[in-house]
Amino acid sequence: MRGSRNTSLSPSNSIPKNRRRPSASLTPSTRPRFPMKSKSPRSRSGRAAGSQITGMSRPPSTAFGNSRSTNNVSSTTRILLVDDVPIFRDLGSIFLSRSGPVDLADCASAAFQCADERPPGIVIADMHLPDIDGAEICRRFKTHPVWGNPRVVLLARPDSPEDHAAAVRAGADEVLFKPLERDALISSVRRLTDFATPRGLPRAKLDAPIEIAARGQRHGGVIRNVSRGGLVVDAPMHFNQAEEVSLHFDLGDNERRFTPTAQVVWTKPIQDGYDRVGMRFLEIDAMTVDRLDHYVSDHFPRSWSVPA
Repeated sequence: MRGSRNTSLSPSNSIPKNRRRPSASLTPSTRPRFPMKSKSPRSRSGRAAGSQITGMSRPPSTAFGNSRSTNNVSSTTRILLVDDVPIFRDLGSIFLSRSGPVDLADCASAAFQCADERPPGIVIADMHLPDIDGAEICRRFKTHPVWGNPRVVLLARPDSPEDHAAAVRAGADEVLFKPLERDALISSVRRLTDFATPRGLPRAKLDAPIEIAARGQRHGGVIRNVSRGGLVVDAPMHFNQAEEVSLHFDLGDNERRFTPTAQVVWTKPIQDGYDRVGMRFLEIDAMTVDRLDHYVSDHFPRSWSVPA
């Protein structure tokens, strides 16, 4: 990724494995990232001077064709990780190797060459690469006649709702914000690859008002459930698939208003002129996604459904 890099993926910034996960009230900046032990001394820049990790050695840092697997791989899904930061590729390959063989690429052209030789089942790519952005990578993988339409996870900057929106519009199956948590990365891969039909995101049932701005008008609706990726609403109007709207809502506590944009994924009529509509968030930042994720974790009953 161009520009400044968050170094929280460095082993020297991690925490011991036996430390408990912090409470849901912590902000993303205080939550653990890729927990692991390291004996490497720190350099003045804040990154580890070496990359020796307890119990394993550093994988080769080649840009293309580097594959890792373990004897206890539970899935045959091939994973292609595309990022121009060596430490992210190295750590990502370690954590993902338990989900399947991992190929590494440092740019889009290397990723395409790798896919020609070994088509992946899932692609994880940064939104900002030296040659082609992540949205274009997603479109090419989704439309290529030979690569088999793999699942695509795109990695966005935490302060860029525009990154998130571009990734969704390009057809990404999942969008995650950097810096990543190890558990979030692994669970996203498994959710998309462990079943013939990918599992939807966990959702919390909700009965709260929402304001929907569309076609120059504002309409009141009711939220039926919410996830960190989208929501389902009952609305007094008919929407077109892929139509984009602006939303204004809270989670029933009046403490904070959320104002993301969203894209209509599906719609069906219910009664009295109302439609039930599944929407996926477009422009939304990492902090809002984190708040929604905590809300879903803390509120029951929960339901599973297709991503929306």
